[in-house]
Amino acid sequence: MKKIVLYIVLSSIMSSIITIAAYKQYAKEEPLIFPYTSAKTKLASSDTSSSLVSSAGFPDFTRIVSKTIHAVVNVKNYSKKYNNQFDPFDFFFGFPDDFGNSRGRKPQKNDIPGLHGSGVIISPDGYIVTNNHVIKDAEKIEITLNDQRTYKAKLIGTDSSTDIALLKINEKNLPFIYFSDSNKVQVGEWVLAIGNPFDLNSTVTAGIISAKNRSLGILRGETQSSIESFFQTDAAVNPGNSGGALINANGELIGINTAISSASGNFIGYSFAAPSNLVAKVIQDIKKYGTVQRAYLGVRGMDLSKTEYLKAYNQETHQNIKSQQGFLIGDVFEKSGAADAGLKKGDIIKSIDGKPIQNIADLSFIVGIKYPGDKVKVNIIRNKQKKTFNVILKDFQGRTKIRTKEEITPSELLGAIFDPLSQECKKDFGIGYGIRIREMRTGRLSSIGLEEGDIILSINGEKMKKPNDVDRVLKKYSGDVTIKSIKQNGQVYIAGFEMN
Repeated sequence: MKKIVLYIVLSSIMSSIITIAAYKQYAKEEPLIFPYTSAKTKLASSDTSSSLVSSAGFPDFTRIVSKTIHAVVNVKNYSKKYNNQFDPFDFFFGFPDDFGNSRGRKPQKNDIPGLHGSGVIISPDGYIVTNNHVIKDAEKIEITLNDQRTYKAKLIGTDSSTDIALLKINEKNLPFIYFSDSNKVQVGEWVLAIGNPFDLNSTVTAGIISAKNRSLGILRGETQSSIESFFQTDAAVNPGNSGGALINANGELIGINTAISSASGNFIGYSFAAPSNLVAKVIQDIKKYGTVQRAYLGVRGMDLSKTEYLKAYNQETHQNIKSQQGFLIGDVFEKSGAADAGLKKGDIIKSIDGKPIQNIADLSFIVGIKYPGDKVKVNIIRNKQKKTFNVILKDFQGRTKIRTKEEITPSELLGAIFDPLSQECKKDFGIGYGIRIREMRTGRLSSIGLEEGDIILSINGEKMKKPNDVDRVLKKYSGDVTIKSIKQNGQVYIAGFEMN
């Protein structure tokens, strides 16, 4: 009897040890990273199937909506830009707070009309992802939860190349949505769009993925290094949905709703969302490094599906390249990864790391989620011969390493290159100091409405007399930054952001 009891005790102890060891190993293999992605949140396939069909045999999304709707918020952009005029193009992105309700009423103090958009809570401690265009030029950003609690949001960072912004509110234990692998999304699968169209909070629409890897050209006005590889859906998305969630049948985030295809500004059949894998890369970089660590292949060219452009190219180069899937290299930039590896003008890129390249959207997405220093295998066709090149990607300045926050200068975080003012320019504007924005890249200045050619007069009250004054004033600085500038039309413009 004693031996039996001893065996039972030993068996229980061994079972406990094995269970604990297995749990530790499981936890070690599947850590939660920002943004949160975990297979443990997925429903079983049979459970998922049943949850999508009602007793009457029709699609039923109630379970999915109940677990996600409270994680989608209303984002309100307070900006003086919208004080005196209404830009019809804003209908494409947001819905003016005072449109149709208060025409003729002069804004009172702290009553500045803004734009409404949407956002998605992606962590329980208050990180929110939205579109850059939703919060662009904002002097104040206000977040309203589904339960009507309101918070002032802190802008952590933006990326105009992908139209993504990361915000933070001071709260805990918030509902949030897990990210899913957008590479696994298939054309034809069910999706839900959740957002605030026309300021109608918590609106849910359903549809399917109707296409992948769409490039619309809508971000090229913001930056020449835009990355567009949208999901196309037929879920109804209207002004105010921008920045909202596109979720799959498991209630996971597969995209951020960004744009609609419409001449009127309202939904007429198709909407477009930035894929979650690209969004995840951008916000991880912003949170960890303060700016996006972008890698470049170092080529420029065109889709071979564009028959008119291809015909013109053939006439110019006296070739007979047929319309096909792939990307035709028109130029290779000096000292780029592509140039170092031996890629040449006229090469046709067919795949990168084994993933087929059908168009520029495929190319920009695959490279867009990489880092400087990453190696990629590029398969091409040159003179009808297949060749393979190993390319080490570089950043815009030709570097092949990821840099920490401490290595990135304030000028780079602002996203601009500056020139000193000429005496003639000072005379024209009637000023004795200032620096001109020569080149604008992705960064804080573009997010607050500054453009190439604008003149920065002061930062935090300190006069800017030469370009390195920017780094001198902002080096190791943390807190509110106020920038006084002169626009190209001579208007004095004051805007700010928070730097950490």
